[in-house]
Formats: sequence, C-alpha cells, structure tokens
Amino acid sequence: MRRRIQVAEAHLRRADPTLGELIERHGPCTLMQRPKPHFHNLVWAIVNQQLSVRAAATIEQRLLDWFGADTFHPGHFARVRDTSLRRCGLSGSKIRYIRDIAARVRRGELDLDALQRHDEDVIAERLMQIPGIGRWTADMFLMFSLGKLDVLPVGDLALRKSMRLHYDLPEDAGHDAYIAVAEAWRPYRTVASWYIWAAVD
Repeated sequence: MRRRIQVAEAHLRRADPTLGELIERHGPCTLMQRPKPHFHNLVWAIVNQQLSVRAAATIEQRLLDWFGADTFHPGHFARVRDTSLRRCGLSGSKIRYIRDIAARVRRGELDLDALQRHDEDVIAERLMQIPGIGRWTADMFLMFSLGKLDVLPVGDLALRKSMRLHYDLPEDAGHDAYIAVAEAWRPYRTVASWYIWAAVD
C-alpha cells in the first residue's frame, strides 16, 4: 500500500500545484498504515456520523474500554445492553444500526471481506442497502477499511470547507463544483482527500 500511495502522491504533485504544497507541508500520507478489521471500521464510521472527530473518538474509546478490547467484534454487540451502550454515548438509532450490522455479519449475510473484490460503486450500493449506512459512511469504509484510492467523500463537511478555503470556492458552491476541482486528482482522490482533511485540521 505504501508504494501505491507514493505513486499517488507523485501524480497529485504533478496534477495540482495546490495539493503539491499540501503534500510538502504535511508529509507522507498515513492512510491504511495501521489497518483494523473491517467490522471495526464500519462501526467506527457509524459512530462518527454527524459528530466531531473528538466526540466520536471519545465514544469509540469508551466502547472499547467497556468491551475490554482493542477492536470491535460482532459478538460484542450481542451481549451488551442498550443502557450500557447509551452510557458510552451511542444514540438509540446508532445502537440499532450497529446491532443489525453485527447480526448480519454473525449470520453470514454480510461478508465484509468479500466486498474487496468489487469496485467502489458496487460496494457502496450494497452497503447503502443496510439501514444506517448512507453515502458518507460507505465512503469512509471504502477509504479507511478497504483502501480504495479513488473515493471523493463530497458529502463530508470538513472536506468541503477545506476545499473552499484552498480553491476559492464560494460558500454556496454545489457538489458539482467540488467534483470538478477533484477531476485532476483521479485516480487518487482518496489520497487527495486525506491531504485536504489534513489541511483543515
């Protein structure tokens, strides 16, 4: 993966001077440097829905401490009460979504490892058929769990904010404007997005 990311960084430097500056400023992309199990990453994405990075990280750590584990496993959510999950910070809807996904994995209805064989659009379509998984959550899974390198999570507020700042886009820019800027980043829009996030952080 590191070699593929180096190729991506070289491409992005050539294709976009703004990104070239961000790559110089923030150093090597660390995407997929310490991969975790797919189920953990999917739960992580759901926990992060509509929350700040800090708030989501706090909830994630509380859950892991409760389970006494370093990563989430489907069995964790079969044995714990809703009240315990709420005390860790999960909303009722997120509890339902995560329990449903865990049950699908345990029953063999959802094979997260097998998704790797498909392209991004097919994977996203399959995931979005599951309650609680929208385009943003599917994009996070594609990027941070499967390591797909050409994902543009245009639904992410922080990404759009950073793109407006660095590419002089108006506050009311539509999705098409962000997609147009990112055309030069193909086929490495995931790596470009990582740098765009790093710039706003």
